[in-house]
Amino acid sequence: MDKKLKNTIDKIVQLSRENIEFGAELRRRLGKDSSAESLSLDGERIEQIYEYCIEEVVKRQAEEFYADFPIKDIIPDLVKDFCRMESFRRKDCFGDFCLAVYQQLECIANKLCGNSDLCEIAEHMWGYPAYVKTGDGITPSIENRGNGDYTIAALVFPGKNSKTGYSYAYEKSRMALQSLYAMDKIRSIIYFVGYKSSMKNSDYEEYVTFTSLLSDVYQCRNTNHRGNTLKTWEQEIMDRVLPQKAVYYFKFLGALTQFVEMIKEGWGALVDMRKYAIGLPGKKVQCMRLKVLDKIDIPDDGRKRIR
Repeated sequence: MDKKLKNTIDKIVQLSRENIEFGAELRRRLGKDSSAESLSLDGERIEQIYEYCIEEVVKRQAEEFYADFPIKDIIPDLVKDFCRMESFRRKDCFGDFCLAVYQQLECIANKLCGNSDLCEIAEHMWGYPAYVKTGDGITPSIENRGNGDYTIAALVFPGKNSKTGYSYAYEKSRMALQSLYAMDKIRSIIYFVGYKSSMKNSDYEEYVTFTSLLSDVYQCRNTNHRGNTLKTWEQEIMDRVLPQKAVYYFKFLGALTQFVEMIKEGWGALVDMRKYAIGLPGKKVQCMRLKVLDKIDIPDDGRKRIR
């Protein structure tokens, strides 16, 4: 017998002994006769059994991956998408793989952004400095915030609306978390839950790198749909990622893992963060509409600010 087939049968027999349900399903698929003659009918049946064995292993891995995830009611959906993700990875279906990764991120983001504690934390803190104080003799903490003008909203919502001229920080900080775009939700969650609202200035590069990688997942999720007209910057992402699909399979898996681990570690801090946030004096992001002239930003109040 071919060595590969023999090794496959050995693994199947071992799994049948360890998992009663698997053994019963194996016998069902083979029929009542589970003799060696039946097993040797054809390679196609062996392949089907092998695939079933792999599916069982992946399902177990998915359940272990989300076993201690704090939001229990979405775990079944996350497990299903994890299994789909791994199936697409094995088949080298990159676009479908990216979509399955993104669907897990989206499911988590939508659920968290409906959480009342997180919503109140964001509502009260958008206008406060993005970073906490650091330095000799200073213990970084949510209460010990810096004094700069660079707000949490400016960090999470960079840039400005070209149509209105207003900063995204001003516009989006006035919106409910649940009504934000997907990547806005994800960046918000990373700041408030992942960094527990206590990001240091030295965390900035890590934050940008991580959120940029998740943005790549978002952009690549539809590469399996033909006919879409890509914008220049979207095409640039495709040109960078697609030639290195083998690398990005693992990068995107790593990004999903980091995001999930951030939720696990930060979830328990939400209650205390809310207590802190609701005790803060109201501080909205300032309404600033920028007129751009060369390298000088001229707000509506007429004061000039060099970038």
